[in-house]
Amino acid sequence: MRLPLGHAPRRLQLVLLAMAIALSLCGGRLVQLQGFSSSAYAATSAEQLTRTLPLLPSRGDITDRNGLVMASTEAAVAITADPQLTAPKAAEIAAVLRTHLKVDPVTMVSLLTKPNTRFVYLVKKVPAATYSKIAADLSQRDIYGVFRESDPIRTYPGAALGGSVIGFVGADGKGQAGVEQTLNTALAGVEGKEKYESAPNGSKIPLGSSVTVPARNGANYQLTIDSELQWVAERRLAAQVQQSKADYGFAITINVKTGEILAMANAPTVDSSNPGASGVDERGNRAITQVYEPGSVQKILTSAALIDATQSNISAARITPESRVSIPPLLASGGGRIKDHFSHGSLRFLMRGVIAESSNIGMALLARQVDKETIRNYLLSFGLGAKTGVEGPGEATGQLPPADMPGYTRDQIAFGQGLSVTGVQVAAALAGILNDGEYRPPTVVKGATDSNGNAVEVARAPSRQIVSSSTSDKVRDLMRAVIDTDNGRANLSLDNYASGGKTGTAERYEKRCGCYRGYVTSFAGFAPLHDPEILTYVVVNNPRSGDTGTGVAAPVYRDIMKIALPRYSVPPTTKVTKPKKVTW
Repeated sequence: MRLPLGHAPRRLQLVLLAMAIALSLCGGRLVQLQGFSSSAYAATSAEQLTRTLPLLPSRGDITDRNGLVMASTEAAVAITADPQLTAPKAAEIAAVLRTHLKVDPVTMVSLLTKPNTRFVYLVKKVPAATYSKIAADLSQRDIYGVFRESDPIRTYPGAALGGSVIGFVGADGKGQAGVEQTLNTALAGVEGKEKYESAPNGSKIPLGSSVTVPARNGANYQLTIDSELQWVAERRLAAQVQQSKADYGFAITINVKTGEILAMANAPTVDSSNPGASGVDERGNRAITQVYEPGSVQKILTSAALIDATQSNISAARITPESRVSIPPLLASGGGRIKDHFSHGSLRFLMRGVIAESSNIGMALLARQVDKETIRNYLLSFGLGAKTGVEGPGEATGQLPPADMPGYTRDQIAFGQGLSVTGVQVAAALAGILNDGEYRPPTVVKGATDSNGNAVEVARAPSRQIVSSSTSDKVRDLMRAVIDTDNGRANLSLDNYASGGKTGTAERYEKRCGCYRGYVTSFAGFAPLHDPEILTYVVVNNPRSGDTGTGVAAPVYRDIMKIALPRYSVPPTTKVTKPKKVTW
């Protein structure tokens, strides 16, 4: 049986027709590419062969008041890769990385061969010098596809020194605590970028298009903190917290005339270079975040309010350090009775004696002579119940009772209960009262410069007059009386300096039980007496060995002031006057 063959001319016609259709399609596509969509496809092609790398700015340095570096930035990179380029030589690349870094080769191979992506991070925070060696090794082996991004390392030469003030940065390089967080935007600077044409293997084309927008480095900040004094305060405070078996403590040393904080110590504290080693509560700054009832140190603030109100004719009463107070053994207040920390019969104290002997009853009787709203307004002007604005995250406001508080609440706040404060509020308020009545907002920032060394403006809150100069003199008189007692001379006085001070022991409120349990002990003191320059305020929370400001907080105060006063060339007191009367 014979099968007929196809008709040759017709077969040729069909083949030519198919070729014509194919050529027409190719021609149409060519016209589309070159005629109608040429710019779009060229842009797409250029985009695929263009790399854009971020240029990270260098984070600004943080120094102490004397220029000692407390936080700085070390040049480092993040090593990245394009798995589409590195997959064929993943094992060899992993071996090179393992030679220079502590990495897991199995993990590296997994990243270097990751599918469906052209970008992976291999290792972050690699010192620039180390990366240079890695890049040289890869280049010698003709390996492409491994790149770098700027990824600076934040270093803290002092480790835990000033950690609660300085804070630390997270893995993303952003401030997570302290001034690192508060001043993060200015410290971080502004990111730049580099955009260039690259070859298919990822290398930069030498004569290709390249555009660079340089990064703007962050500002450098100088703190008011004195590193050496900070070291003394931290070590002494930590020892006392441990010895007294307390939960924690803090100490603030402030320049009375400027509001500059010379030392702000916390115990326990945080190591800025290893914050993960500290508990969450230890990573902050309790001197500005923790609220508590101030206890008898509050009597100084109350006294300043009472004296100034009567001198300014805001109140009809006339209260001075010489005011006479008859003190009963107990004082009815609300549904209870106020008592003193020592048992006694009827006493006859001058106001000076009320402060010297820390009589709660005497303070309440004095406060009852001035209306509640006036007292509250003074405490507000002293900075209680509001943030001071000191540079640090999480600053608390504390709490003041309303103007229409009941009478027994006025009694309580007169001697330091029924209100809550922060350490920095109390230190700044006392400094303002002692500074001829001029309140200088507390600060830990002395100044700032940009990366070129030009001064950068630092926002400053204005100073304000909170009491008269005459009231300031009288308050110093009251605080001197504390030092002139037998206890004061033995435990609170400073060698070679006339000084003033006040102890504080407050019942400690515990949220877990909604009750008072334990004590908050404190001491605030200053020198010299007649022209105050330096004040230190120490608070130790919930000591289990010792329960008075004299025994727990005052020793820390004395040791800090022993260093601070001569360090700042404060001349010793040459003229000593006789103690004034405290009774009548």
